[in-house]
Amino acid sequence: MTLLEEGPRLVQVAAAGGLVLRLFGGVAIWHRSAPATREALGRDYGDLDYVAHRKGSRELRDLLEQEGYEPERTFNAAHGDRRLIYHAPDGSFHIDVFLDQFEMSHTLDFSERLQVEEPTLSAADLLLAKLQVAEINHKDLTDTAMLLLDHELGDEDGPGRIGGARLDGTCGADWGLFTTVTDNLTTLDGLAPSLELGSERGELLAARSAALRRRLEDAPKSRAWRMRAKVGRRKRWYEVPEEVRR
Repeated sequence: MTLLEEGPRLVQVAAAGGLVLRLFGGVAIWHRSAPATREALGRDYGDLDYVAHRKGSRELRDLLEQEGYEPERTFNAAHGDRRLIYHAPDGSFHIDVFLDQFEMSHTLDFSERLQVEEPTLSAADLLLAKLQVAEINHKDLTDTAMLLLDHELGDEDGPGRIGGARLDGTCGADWGLFTTVTDNLTTLDGLAPSLELGSERGELLAARSAALRRRLEDAPKSRAWRMRAKVGRRKRWYEVPEEVRR
């Protein structure tokens, strides 16, 4: 079984055991993408990323070990209330499981979002997880392009849709996240011509990126957002995550 097949399989195994597990990251975006998009922008995937509920983490650990996954014991002992790392039975890849929250450049709370869709997180949450990276790389930008090409921006979540209400509320409450996300959309615009998507799909990507930026700019902002905006870029607005040693 390939890594791409294993991604949704573990979600099904967890569900059979009464546990909620959702795929996110590059493999999740690949599964939500059309064949033409996979052909144009797909890449090699070296790991699987999941989100699960913290309250079921003990049962999830047992399930993963029953499936033959080897825990990163030192890391899990130190960080297991927030994140777990396991290695595939054959050692060919590893899996990251984030518990309720995804903490990297910014913190995203997924605790109320795990049952919106399956087997992946919603497109809006997948997009936020990619665009929250303060020092974004080519891989994350390409994954973002895949997501935008095959999902329309709307209000509600669903197949083929990016739930704008989720983006409005999350970015409208956090100036730092808003700034990182919109900065990265600008970076994506600069990268897009090198993706060689053809004129029609290139124009579609540009239009959806622009529509997303306009929506985020126009969305209502919280008082905390407005207060932090006064400080602006004079103070760093994102975290620098520690590199995990594997």
